[in-house]
Formats: sequence, structure tokens, C-alpha cells
Amino acid sequence: IKLGMETQKNIFYNVLLAVSQVLFPLITFPYLARVLGPTHLGLFNFADSYSRYFALVAALGISVYGVREIAKCQKDPIQLNKTFTELFLINFFATLLLSIVFIFTIFAVDKLRVEKTLFYWSLLFYFLQLFELKWFFTGINQFKFITIRYFIIRLFFIIAVFVFIKQSGDYIKYMQLQVVLSLLLAIINGYYLLKFISIKNLNYRELHIFKHLKPLLILFITIFSISIYLHFDTVILAMLSDNESVGYYSSSLKLVKIIIAILAAITAAMFPKMVEVFHNGDKQEFKNMVQQSYELILSIGLPLTIFIYMMAPEIVYILFGTHFERSIVPLQITSPLILVVSLSSIFGFQILSVHHKDASILFAAVMGMITSLVMSFLLIPSFKEIGASIAILLTEILVLILFILQASKFEIIKKPFQFLFKEILWLLPYVLIVFLGKIIITQQIYMRTLCVVLLCFLWFLIFQFKLVKQSALKYQFTMLFNSHIKN
Repeated sequence: IKLGMETQKNIFYNVLLAVSQVLFPLITFPYLARVLGPTHLGLFNFADSYSRYFALVAALGISVYGVREIAKCQKDPIQLNKTFTELFLINFFATLLLSIVFIFTIFAVDKLRVEKTLFYWSLLFYFLQLFELKWFFTGINQFKFITIRYFIIRLFFIIAVFVFIKQSGDYIKYMQLQVVLSLLLAIINGYYLLKFISIKNLNYRELHIFKHLKPLLILFITIFSISIYLHFDTVILAMLSDNESVGYYSSSLKLVKIIIAILAAITAAMFPKMVEVFHNGDKQEFKNMVQQSYELILSIGLPLTIFIYMMAPEIVYILFGTHFERSIVPLQITSPLILVVSLSSIFGFQILSVHHKDASILFAAVMGMITSLVMSFLLIPSFKEIGASIAILLTEILVLILFILQASKFEIIKKPFQFLFKEILWLLPYVLIVFLGKIIITQQIYMRTLCVVLLCFLWFLIFQFKLVKQSALKYQFTMLFNSHIKN
């Protein structure tokens, strides 16, 4: 299966971005967990999730729809200019409208009013998400820019965390740093945006904002439904439980989501090219790209899932400390999300979305929302962070099953279960490595973890690059390496 050189470079930069999004938080998060503690960290995560939830709703599905529409017209400067302006204005007015709702909730909800200073800053953070514009830069394949800007800003952020966050009461300062980070990001985005968008040459009378409203309405309901179980889960846990439980749950889930981001980088980088190929009528090339994505996700996602599940006690102790022992079980429960959510992005994002089957995506999202709410209200009051973990896992599994049932009608992926079964069989060496590591190295937790990580990674390389004759990972790595050597 061959991918274009541009797509391979996009995958490289997007995976590099995702890996950095793993490594950078691993530098600051253990420090923050120990300094802020479970309660204040949980309080910050509550405010952070709350603002991100509002930003997600205000986007009205543009994060998905925008990538698709921008990718269609990326080679037509006039249409690109027009489409971006239409979508940005929709996002802008939605953000303003929801700002009023946000302010109202700060005064109306007791848990928000008690920490109103924190939530005022989270309101600013919410508003600045309007200028994040990742959907636009993704649509025009500017993955190199997205990666470089993240590196620059995140380095400043890491330094600021160690300089300004010194005690548990500094959780408000941590939110302030998030606001400064978003402001810098908005400035950089605005400057770079002018290379592609010209405000002066735009005729506002020719804008057709309303043509986007119908497809966005379907996507909005979809995104809103998804957000209930993907982002609002932390808020629900905070409402039905306490900030300490939020701290344990959000810490474990954040680690899982960081790993998911690495796998999502592969599917996200391929998406603009997929849209272009599909709309050009090259159905076979489209199938090849989806097949490639599926094989890459399984070959990486399955070992990671097993590793996180079995090494959860060591991971929690090293990253968060002994005070976060209650995060171990939630981490084990949510570890399968690494694979489940990644596969959902293929069947839902790459197949159904490209085929404009938004109604099918909406149905799965609504069913997921209902399941999440029912399970949350049943489990969280009694089991707190464990109940929230079970609820999100069952919800995501249901959504994946519905996506697979709908996407299978197009017969895009060849023998998906046969490939899955083969990959599962090769998981046994990982299980043995972890099992023996725990038995042989019983006392030194850091040494045990290091040895297990190195041995698992060694087996991964041997399996992918030596034992498998047609490894998708080996092929893409070889092609990408050769392209950089030639350049």
C-alpha cells in the first residue's frame, strides 16, 4: 500500500506532534500532581474540562466539517478565502452567544460560584479557543507549521510551570498560564493565517453562511452528543461526586487520551488527502489508505493497550506518586479506550464522514450520549471514579460497534477480523515480558519499568521489522526515511 510523499510527511509531522504532546506533559504532570495534589488538580481539571466543553459546543462541528470543506478548496485561493471566512464567522458568533451562558452559570451554579476567580480565567481560555484554527491548517496540510508552533509555545509553558507553580493554591495560576499559552497561539496563528487568507480582497456580499448551517446542525448535534461522554464526563463526575475523585479519574484518563492522540495523529494526517482522493473518484486509492490506517492503528494500539493495563500500578506511582493510588483501577479500566477510540476514528471519521454519512455518525453519537448519561447516573454516585471509567468504556465500545456496522456496508477494509486475530496472537510475548519483569524485579519499581519498556519496545521492533513480511509500519517508515535521505 503506497501513500504519497506529502501524506507520509504529514503523518511524520503529526506523529511527531502527538509524541511531543505525550513527552511534554510527562515532564510537567508528575510535578503538578505532587504540588497541587488530587483535590486542587481535580478542581483545575473540572474548570479546564468545563471551558473545553463550551469551546467544543461553540465550534458547532467545524473541527470536522471545516477540515473536510477546507480540504476540498485548498487549491482554489478565492474559494479557500471565502470558505474560511464563512466558517470562522459562524464559530465567532456561536462563541459570543455561549459566552453569555458561561457567565450565567458562574453565578447560578454553586460549585462554580465558589471558585469564580478560577472560572473567570477559564472563560478567557474558552474564548481564545476560537483562534486555535487547527481545522483550517489541517485542511490545507500545514502539519509542519502545527508541529513547530506547538514545540515553541509548549517549551515556554513548561518553563513557566516550574517557575510559577510552587504550592497547592497555585491552581489558579496554572489556569492563567493556559490563557497566556492560548493568547500566544492566537497571535502566531493570526500572523501565519495572513499567508493564505486575504481580508482586503474579500467581498462580504458573496458570503453564503447559511449554506453551512444544515450540515453543521447535524454535526453539531453529533459533536454535542459525543461531548457528553468524551468531555462532559469529568463535569458530571464533579457534580455527582467530589473534586478528589475528579483528580484520580482525570489523571488516569488524561494519560490514556495522550496516547490516543498519537494514534489519532495518523488518521488526522491522512484525512485531507483521503477527502481529495475520494472526491477525485479514485476509490481504490481511498480503500488502500483506509487499509493502511487500520493496520497501523492495530499494530501500535494493541500492544500499548496491553502494556498500560498490566503496568498501571507502576505508571501511576512513577507519574503521579503514592497519593494517586486510586487512579490505578480507572487507568486499567480505560486502557482499552486506546484501541477502541482509535478504531472509531477510522470507521467513523475516515469512512463514514468521507462518504457524508453524517446521519449514521449522529445516530451512534446519540446512542453513546444516552448510554453515557444512564451509566454515569447509575454508577458514579456509588463507585465514583471507577463508575465513571466503566461508563466511558462501555459507551465508546457501543459507539465503535455502531460505526463498524454502518461502515461495513462499503466494504473498504479487507478481512478486518482476520488481521485483528493475527495481531492478538502476537500479544503473548508482551504479556510474558511484563509478567516476568514483575516477578524477577520485585523491589526497584523504576528499574522494573525501564526493563519492561525496553524489552517490549525491542520485541515490537523485531516483530514489525523482521518477523512480519508485509508490515505497514515497516513500509511507511522505510519510505519516509528514504525520502528524507534523498532530500
